[in-house]
Amino acid sequence: MDRSFSVGQNSLEVAQIIVANHPEIRQIRLIAHKVGQNWRQRNSSTSSKVKKLLEGFSHDIPIKQITYNRGEFINLKLHKLQTLPENQVWSLISKVVCSNGTYKHIPMMNFHPENVGIDVIRQTIRYICLNKNGYILDSGRFFHYYGNFLLTCTEWVAFLAEFLMPCMVVSPRYIGHCLHDGQCTLRLTADDKYKPKFPKVIDIINSDIIN
Repeated sequence: MDRSFSVGQNSLEVAQIIVANHPEIRQIRLIAHKVGQNWRQRNSSTSSKVKKLLEGFSHDIPIKQITYNRGEFINLKLHKLQTLPENQVWSLISKVVCSNGTYKHIPMMNFHPENVGIDVIRQTIRYICLNKNGYILDSGRFFHYYGNFLLTCTEWVAFLAEFLMPCMVVSPRYIGHCLHDGQCTLRLTADDKYKPKFPKVIDIINSDIIN
């Protein structure tokens, strides 16, 4: 087990350790964006979804973004992030700039499981990520995942596609947003009304242990 990680760490601490473990990462970005009820929450019935179909094609536009070099990011403190207006949060971008000028992705996933528990999520991650080290966080309503390895842009697309296959662990809308934007995002900060919980580590997937 990676000694740098522990249950209870927040998502910024997890991301900082991943960056520290991969010296080729040179730049990391955060974005600020609005939070609220999503399209599926606002339209829970099929008839409502049909009525509001075109609204389902919308993609949120980031309000602002910050780029950090690796040293700045590794030393960033959560309370030092710029205070945002109500119903806005900071999120981490999976796409990072590496030392050779290429882009890679930190493996990240937002789970919206349908009637399955954490064991199914863990099994899915182990299968797709080939038992590489990773970390599951409780985000309040659902779960987040960070992998302690990097993906090329081609590998990242395959990574997203694999999570769609079981049809019950992720929202296809989240994957659609990621493919549209060319990157995953996961929330770092909280909002009093819609996202009151700071994501925290609840499980560590260790490549040396097979459940």
